[in-house]
Amino acid sequence: MRRVRVATAADVDALGTIGPLAYAQAYGAWWVDKAALALHARSFDAAAFTILLADPRISVWIAERGDDPVGFLTMHRDSPDPVTARANGVELRRIYLLQDAMRGGLGRLLAEAAIDQARAEGYDHVWLDVMAQADWAVAAYRRWGFAEIGQKMFENTLRGDLRQMIVMARDI
Repeated sequence: MRRVRVATAADVDALGTIGPLAYAQAYGAWWVDKAALALHARSFDAAAFTILLADPRISVWIAERGDDPVGFLTMHRDSPDPVTARANGVELRRIYLLQDAMRGGLGRLLAEAAIDQARAEGYDHVWLDVMAQADWAVAAYRRWGFAEIGQKMFENTLRGDLRQMIVMARDI
């Protein structure tokens, strides 16, 4: 059984475990400086999720397969995109699944839960950014109805030329 639900304070330890692991599985090999990677991974730990869950402008969903948490999504309200600065939208800032939970539809369920909530609250679009070289993620977002609206650079130093990000949006 797979399901998506709104995360609560009781989920911070699970989120703080899967967050750094899911990020490292997806992008860990791209980092030149492993100390910088470790510092960045702290933005996915239990303390970071405690802060996110306390912010009324942010919602967090958790994805579960059976009884096991395997992913999450964070939605940030009233967040203008970095390309057009369009108002009345929300950012899907982080959508991560553990590697063995990918390709089972949980990512799409997470996104649709957030999109449904944003629509119910009167927002007219959602946006996100994604590493341009993350072909699997870019393809998924396109299947989910997102379209590229521009590009930006990732603020940290990654291996080679892996700092390019695509900004994508979807009307709701």
